[in-house]
Amino acid sequence: MPAAILLLFLVAANSLVAWLDLPAPRLPGLQLPWPFAWRYDADLPVSPYVWRKLALAAAMVAAAALLAGWGLWRRRGRWAMLAAGALLLVNAPWPRPALYLAPAVPSSFDRSGLPYTPASLLQGRLAYQAQCAACHGEAADGQGPRAASLPTWPSSLGQPLFQNRLEGEIYWRILHHPGVSISGDAADAWRMVDYLRALAYGASGGAGMPAVPAPDISLSCRGRGRVPLSALRGLPVRIVAHGPATAQDERDDPRVVTVVLTRGAALDAECASADVEAWDAYAFLAGATPDTLAGAQFLVDRQGWLRARHAGGDAPAWTSGDNVCGPGGRLHVAVAVQGLDQILKAMDASPIPPDRDRRG
Repeated sequence: MPAAILLLFLVAANSLVAWLDLPAPRLPGLQLPWPFAWRYDADLPVSPYVWRKLALAAAMVAAAALLAGWGLWRRRGRWAMLAAGALLLVNAPWPRPALYLAPAVPSSFDRSGLPYTPASLLQGRLAYQAQCAACHGEAADGQGPRAASLPTWPSSLGQPLFQNRLEGEIYWRILHHPGVSISGDAADAWRMVDYLRALAYGASGGAGMPAVPAPDISLSCRGRGRVPLSALRGLPVRIVAHGPATAQDERDDPRVVTVVLTRGAALDAECASADVEAWDAYAFLAGATPDTLAGAQFLVDRQGWLRARHAGGDAPAWTSGDNVCGPGGRLHVAVAVQGLDQILKAMDASPIPPDRDRRG
């Protein structure tokens, strides 16, 4: 019995953390389905008129509750008070839910329990290509070869999707989309969500999107041996895709841990990964192809989030989706080192709250 009570408590607590979007870790698999057709969304624009209607309706409900309580407590005038309370309750002018709430599904507040790794992203790409690319396009831009033959043109699955939908809602729509068959392993739907999020980050630089973690890769580091990228949490990391002009950026830098990606070639660096899958995954996040990734760079903060990127070559500045690079997401500087100093300070001054990587 105590074990059952503990399990019920964990399920209830985990569900409340998810439903209230509290900045706390969640336990995968211990969450109740969302029971309502609507949910609150703090980012949803609500007009002053709707807020006034909500306030009036709430005041009428509170007055109805007071009248009902008073009527039940006192015998004199009980039925009149109860009738007045019922009248107020029935006539409360609640606005239509669509004016102040977002549509919800049972898995709205679910989160993926899968590791965010290159292997998982590449599996997500295969699943997407098999199930969705014919209509939504290889680049998830709604320009698939079958798009013109459909009754309704397929939507773009880019940054706006992740700006307006929770991850669990995207997962639900993949599972229940006509023509999509996830046979046997529903985890493929989560992998597709992660892959689409990487593509959206690559196209937008993260602007208007939830935070994206740096895919965890295996590294060979001087003095540390073989370690995962996640083992460097607590330190700022600079990831450089090795190329003809990146020798200076690949040098050891006391401000950051430098990680160099190569496409299968061994390289002497502070930390290096020769994993081809890692190269391909970071190409998604750079908005590049594996053949054009060389020279691209990423900054990862102390919590493991991707915070800024540089396209390499003649690109004028670092860019970011959360303004660590200044207003408008760009920091134009004459000397790259000065820009890096400012970005690192901005990342430390504006940390991303925990458990915000799956919010869309």
